[in-house]
Amino acid sequence: MSMTLILWKAPVVSEPDDAKALLTPWYVNGDESAFQPCSELGILRDQLIRIYPLEPAADPTNPWADGPEGSDRLLTLSLRWGVESAILADVVALARKLELVLYDPQGPDIFLHTDPLEELTAIPPPTIFEWFKAVAIPAALIALALIAWKIPIGWLRWPTVFFFGFFAAAGLFVLSLLIANRIGLINVDQQP
Repeated sequence: MSMTLILWKAPVVSEPDDAKALLTPWYVNGDESAFQPCSELGILRDQLIRIYPLEPAADPTNPWADGPEGSDRLLTLSLRWGVESAILADVVALARKLELVLYDPQGPDIFLHTDPLEELTAIPPPTIFEWFKAVAIPAALIALALIAWKIPIGWLRWPTVFFFGFFAAAGLFVLSLLIANRIGLINVDQQP
């Protein structure tokens, strides 16, 4: 089993359906005339082969199913399923750098060099339900610790109180981080 990624320079399309329609003549009879020739595809192919050499298929670390194939108009990358994410990140980074269109027909999805990186790395703000959970879980654990405090058998009471108290403290810590982020004391979106 393998996955295929397809790259080209122009025409630039932003919708997966448009890319599929553009590739239909190529799928049917190998016609690449819809794509403009460019040297960037050769650069990308050479860079990937330099970083990830075409090793024998029996090598489990080899990411290539069949290797990169194509012309100066269209390049296909046939990768093994379950391949390390490093090669996928490198393909996306090189495609962005060389201003190539990257099409993933399995998704289907399109990656353009103009796509903002923030969408890929931004952490969404907590929802109302997440706030509710952040308050309800520690409250329930505190209530269970207080109930455990009433157990008349000491050897059972102390471990139970400790167990529920520990997780209640962890829940309160998470809640305090959410509050600190909300009021601006910390910022979880900042990169180190």
